[in-house]
Amino acid sequence: MSNEAHSNKATGSSEADIIALIDSMMQKKLQDDNPPGSHMPRDAHPKSHGLVKAEFIIEPNLPAAFRFGVFAQAKTYPTWIRYSNGAPKAAADSKNDVRGMAMKLMGVPGDKVMEDEKDAGTQDFLVCNHDVFFIRNVPDYAAFLAAVNGGNPLPFFIGFRPFHLRLHEAVVLFRALFQKVSSPLAIRYWSQTPYSLGPRAVKYSVKPSAGYIAPQGKIPVADADYMRHVMAVQLADSDVCLDFMVQLQGAPEAMPVEDPTILWNEKESPFVKVATIRIPKQVFDTAERNQLAEDLSFTPWHTLPEHAPLGGINRVRRVVYEAISRLRHTVNGVLRQEPISYLDVK
Repeated sequence: MSNEAHSNKATGSSEADIIALIDSMMQKKLQDDNPPGSHMPRDAHPKSHGLVKAEFIIEPNLPAAFRFGVFAQAKTYPTWIRYSNGAPKAAADSKNDVRGMAMKLMGVPGDKVMEDEKDAGTQDFLVCNHDVFFIRNVPDYAAFLAAVNGGNPLPFFIGFRPFHLRLHEAVVLFRALFQKVSSPLAIRYWSQTPYSLGPRAVKYSVKPSAGYIAPQGKIPVADADYMRHVMAVQLADSDVCLDFMVQLQGAPEAMPVEDPTILWNEKESPFVKVATIRIPKQVFDTAERNQLAEDLSFTPWHTLPEHAPLGGINRVRRVVYEAISRLRHTVNGVLRQEPISYLDVK
């Protein structure tokens, strides 16, 4: 269903109008927080733990239900992976936060969804270390952003004018924020929102492969950048392998597309491994790599049509991620382009 076809019954506003309002609020907040002449960071996930080189290795002989897009045949894609903290202000890694993993596959043939990047050879997959999102729909996204911009997100969860409790959403956010992370390489991630896989709706997840050896506490959590440093220790010693998995949607009533706060039950529809992510032993904490981590853009809309994002939250992301990326690249005087290879990057 198109953006124009969705509407907010409470206000009569079209979804497209609400998304435009969200876009305007987010751009204004970013500009207000970063005066002219200063460097403009991402509005979310600005703190990078590292940008690592990886290989995205598609499993051979996948069942027919999974053989679409990049999973259509056994193939290996060179990949950049950026690990990050979610908060809009960089802080010590010990602070409660959502952790992100953004993957950019390169050398992916086929026309892409975004019109101005139709010929780009990249495919992005974005995941976080919690299984569901804490905002149900586009109008709620606008309400949450207005509360945050007003300096206090609490009214979004416990509103009195009109009386409105969002206790489920509050619990989801609390659980997402209060997770102990020993290393970005040691935890499980989920897409939270759904995506296409050919004719089906799916969600993604990433977890350490069998045989993963956890970090041995060489870096103290008191180190403000301990996640970067523990990753550096791990990848100096050995390769790390992760499983990329897909969960097919079952009954739409139990596994909705338009409400990402609802967990899709893994017992009803188990995740199936479709690829191995191999992160080879490497030194990633270099000036060139860190600059590239800052300059790259990631969005679920860098995609083949077979993996098109689904649901209202993803429709917000289509507009906002693109606009914020263009804004910060323009302000920072950085060319906005998709990478072709990582062979010449140290």
